[in-house]
Amino acid sequence: MEQRAYVYEDRARPDILRMIPPDGTVIGTVGCGTAATEAVLVQQGRVVHGVDVAAQAIQKAKTRLTSARVVAADDRAVFPDASLDGLILADVIEHMPLAWESLAAYTKAVRPGGWVVISVPNMRNLKVLSRFIIGGDWPEEPTGIFDATHLQVMSKRRLVRWCSRAGLRIEKWYDLYLSNRWKRTTLQVLDALTLRLAHTWWLMELQLQARKQ
Repeated sequence: MEQRAYVYEDRARPDILRMIPPDGTVIGTVGCGTAATEAVLVQQGRVVHGVDVAAQAIQKAKTRLTSARVVAADDRAVFPDASLDGLILADVIEHMPLAWESLAAYTKAVRPGGWVVISVPNMRNLKVLSRFIIGGDWPEEPTGIFDATHLQVMSKRRLVRWCSRAGLRIEKWYDLYLSNRWKRTTLQVLDALTLRLAHTWWLMELQLQARKQ
């Protein structure tokens, strides 16, 4: 069977940009893709260095970032230690084997007091409940929670544990429901009506901003 190339979306992500703290000039981004999101930070005057495993995506990223280069999938020392004020890991660590070790390695590049923003798919939600727990199937889809290239099953508790092991103190969580306006509103209402007791079940992504201790 022919293997399809991974599809990189070439659009800025407001959900990632809202998590970026105002402090910090030198920023690294792992799995930057075409760097449409990070390009906004460069336009703001920040220095942004990106890495990705896809050469074609990096060619585009080079036109948008301070620097961009291809790295091997198993390369964990992609930036020098304590060289960054901030690090972006936007929907990337769930694609990695032993991802908790990669997270700990990547955060070594952040100086003490610097920030890290992380976004991963929330695999403890209603869609997974319907398709996997009830339906008994885990499909291989090109994008989304069932992305065929995902290697890790992500949950809030697991992400919290990984951050602790990496020396990160979580400062803030961000809610990301479905992107469709009406579905998003419905889920927000349901979340409120259930007093947020089942909060993570309604979320599409787990997103946080943390500080390096």
